[in-house]
Amino acid sequence: MKPPKTTDLALIRNPDLARKFQNAGKNKAFIDDFISDFLCQFISNDTKIAYIKDLKSFFAFLRSGDVIITHPRQIEAFHFQLYRDELIQQGRASATIARRLVSIRSFMKWSVAMKLIDSNPLDSVKLPKVQTEAETLAFDDKEVVQMISAPDVRHHRGRTHRLAMALLFNLGLRRSELVNVRMEHIYEDRGHTVLRIRGKGDKVRVIPLNPYVLSEITRYAEAFKVCPLEGADFLLQGSDQGRKNKTPMNGSTIYRLINKYAKNLKINKRVSPHSCRATAISHLLDTQGRSIRDVATFAGHTNITTTERYDKRRGNLDKSAAYGVNYFEDEETESAS
Repeated sequence: MKPPKTTDLALIRNPDLARKFQNAGKNKAFIDDFISDFLCQFISNDTKIAYIKDLKSFFAFLRSGDVIITHPRQIEAFHFQLYRDELIQQGRASATIARRLVSIRSFMKWSVAMKLIDSNPLDSVKLPKVQTEAETLAFDDKEVVQMISAPDVRHHRGRTHRLAMALLFNLGLRRSELVNVRMEHIYEDRGHTVLRIRGKGDKVRVIPLNPYVLSEITRYAEAFKVCPLEGADFLLQGSDQGRKNKTPMNGSTIYRLINKYAKNLKINKRVSPHSCRATAISHLLDTQGRSIRDVATFAGHTNITTTERYDKRRGNLDKSAAYGVNYFEDEETESAS
């Protein structure tokens, strides 16, 4: 039997495909449709969630003033400006305000690229200056030892809490990075046991595990003797019973346990999982003397300016570079002789 001609193939109708084309060609009636298309360019679920939260907040603000947006072309510069001023009035942190506004600008830039609008009206609105000097929330070395030693490791919950803190304090992980660690992310590479982390912006970094961290992971995993952790299993399990499951430890649990142990140890400072990350970065910069570029790579910072915020040495007057300036050294030497 001869294969059908090309013209014959064109006559074969696919109702499902026709429906998809029809739906794709429909005019969008809700701004949520455009947001969904905008999010398709991102791979990371965390990135998508962050953008959704920021954009929803903006459109909710507009709705509170009886402004209903169904298409990007309806967004005006003064909408953006009033939202910026409202966030400032609410006393939001400058970094939070900047992030929310950048999310909206990114959506509008995408709209320009997709030819939904001719130009971005938000480019003319000035963003507030982000305060680069943030309050230091790091633990000192003694507090780190107290925190990691505090959990009762006779129980699975305590073992999980100890490992979570050991990884946060030693590897400088973000909370979202920690809860997404799977067993397959730990492997041998050129004679080193390493952990592969997918961080912000889907950037991948590989961190060697020092003997202490490796021993903590091994000790924790040994508790799962009946059904060992392997492959795609999450390292930090969401169960308090020590039985393997497909649920990772919840990010909010990480936040609560850091506050719980700090409070029990009477560490009187506002702390969070990010405090553990700040501690690791500060420790490397301040007491270990590692180069800022090496620490930036370790932390997953694209720009070393971000890493510099954790460098306490900048305020150390004893080590100021000013003491190294001496144009008259040769003259002083000649006078002495």
